[in-house]
Amino acid sequence: MPPDLPTLPAGSGPGAVVVEYRHIHISEDPDSIEVGTPGKGGCFKVYGNFRDPEGFKAKIKAAYDLRRYAAELLSGGGQ
Repeated sequence: MPPDLPTLPAGSGPGAVVVEYRHIHISEDPDSIEVGTPGKGGCFKVYGNFRDPEGFKAKIKAAYDLRRYAAELLSGGGQ
């Protein structure tokens, strides 16, 4: 158990600054799937919810389309 640190009221003491840190963990899309390999056209990782397969499929399709678009740009075929 950490030792008790002295506390001062907000704004007390010369040049006092009050800092508050918050860590927020959001589990909106807790699951992920990685498709492809880095050496063979690239890979991508999609986050979603396995309990919503149709929504997850839409995200995978969008990621695939974007990967294909990026490959076209790299090969000079896209503008």
